[in-house]
Amino acid sequence: MDEAWLVECFNRQLERAAAHPFYRRIWGQDLPRVESVAAFSRVPPVPCGAFAEDAFDTDAPRGAFFNRGVARINLTPSGRGLRPIYFSRHDLAVMRRINADLLRRAGITEDDVAITTLSYSLLPAGLMIQDAFEELGAKIIPVGPGDSERTVELMKNWKVTVVYGNPSFTIKLAEQGAPPIRVLVAGGEPFSAVPGYKDAVRRALGQDVILIESYGMAESGPIARECRYQNGLHVAEDYVHLEIVDPADGTPLPLGEVGEVVVTHLDKEAMPLVRYRTGDLSALGRVDCPCGRSLTLVGGIRGRADQMKKVKGVKLYPAQVRALLDSLPETRGRAFRLRLQEASAGTAQTLALILEGPPLAQAALDALQALFRKRILIVPNEVLTQEKLAAGPVWDTHG
Repeated sequence: MDEAWLVECFNRQLERAAAHPFYRRIWGQDLPRVESVAAFSRVPPVPCGAFAEDAFDTDAPRGAFFNRGVARINLTPSGRGLRPIYFSRHDLAVMRRINADLLRRAGITEDDVAITTLSYSLLPAGLMIQDAFEELGAKIIPVGPGDSERTVELMKNWKVTVVYGNPSFTIKLAEQGAPPIRVLVAGGEPFSAVPGYKDAVRRALGQDVILIESYGMAESGPIARECRYQNGLHVAEDYVHLEIVDPADGTPLPLGEVGEVVVTHLDKEAMPLVRYRTGDLSALGRVDCPCGRSLTLVGGIRGRADQMKKVKGVKLYPAQVRALLDSLPETRGRAFRLRLQEASAGTAQTLALILEGPPLAQAALDALQALFRKRILIVPNEVLTQEKLAAGPVWDTHG
């Protein structure tokens, strides 16, 4: 994206945001203006979860962003209850256009008949999706979740070619006799981050089905989505600006490094995001894709920033371990725990990997340790096995 255009968008959003008490509390009374992308990266970020605090600490549950310009109110869960997500009429028009373009890049046309099985009550997703299909000119049947028998009948009667919904529910529809579809736009649950899930969906829906993964949040709307060439989650650069920062100190990280995703809206009036720390982990990279988009969240979402720990001087994320284990047939799909013993007087920090299932043969153990050394740069002090791991957090820390 052109830097001059980006800086213009930043300053417009900074001006909009500064009109809200929420941002004035973060920045102080002085309106921050920037002259470059680098300068923008020094604007104080919004902590993950701050919007929930605002909703219940200021005119609960409306929060500081409620005003006469709000045209749509959606709600989303938080640790303190349902909190609002606001859109102005301008926001809804912009989001319809952006989402319609993303659907077009996914290979959906005016000739498609689509259903969405996501919720239409309270949450933003259902109406957001319907608006996008209507903007594109495709035909959309707002089915919503639940009744699989009725949904299968609708798909047959209306010759549905596109489903936008949970992959697990779409598999269920196929098992109950739904006709083949051309495109599945997945939403509502983890998809490519789950090992083997896309393969399972292809077995159920057919090898030629186009599988489109999306990444977004209630606060942000769309952030990134795959195109029909399925080369990764391309960033919606005309709607959001993404940064990847070190979760520990917020320092911007270069392309290719895993860190926390930070989101800024480029044209949002109601409840705009300006350097919002999502808590999600990913890496930005450039890919050569026929669709024309390059900036991509490489590997999708890798986990949560609050799961990162520093082990022997190296940042370690459970998602890294998951990907490593799934690359070996002997450990693929196994549940695991990471037991971290912190350093104390006279003792060094130690890491143990605990795997569910039978012990590893020596050759498999050697291969696992070699991968740790190559991909993560550290090796567990111990690799233990346990017949069954109880449900619980991945990290078990002591000291």
